[in-house]
Amino acid sequence: MRDKVVVFVLSLLINLFFLNINLVFSYPLIPDPEMTHGDLCTEDNPDFETHRYRENVPYCQRNVSWLRREKIYEKYNIPPHCRRRYTIDHFIPLALGGSNADINLWPEHILVKATRPQLEQELYIELEEGKIKQEEAIEIIVREKTKDQQIVINTKARGECD
Repeated sequence: MRDKVVVFVLSLLINLFFLNINLVFSYPLIPDPEMTHGDLCTEDNPDFETHRYRENVPYCQRNVSWLRREKIYEKYNIPPHCRRRYTIDHFIPLALGGSNADINLWPEHILVKATRPQLEQELYIELEEGKIKQEEAIEIIVREKTKDQQIVINTKARGECD
């Protein structure tokens, strides 16, 4: 009986801990996979500009209008007064062959972006130098952008938008 009580209490504490983590953050830690699952640039894309790297990866120029940004914020339920704390991020970065499609865009909070400040640049350089292929770069970026347990954020300067 005592073991069952201990297991129940531990289970309750663990559930409360994870519930508390979810309640602490008022912004998405990771892209919603139903809305933002990524998209690649192709030669048929109206934003296609050129091919890059030894691998000839299609590259699309940046083309995300203010209205499209607002649409993405609305889909993610980000209130207007909080949007200054976000950037509309390409899930698969343009430099790695991503597109400007809505399914490749999400509102990334500046505190989330700060957890991997050089990742995109490092992958871009490795891809450019031929050290990795596009597929590997995308696997790394997707893994890092969907790894919400990596988030370690200083809670001192938090407001209602954080």
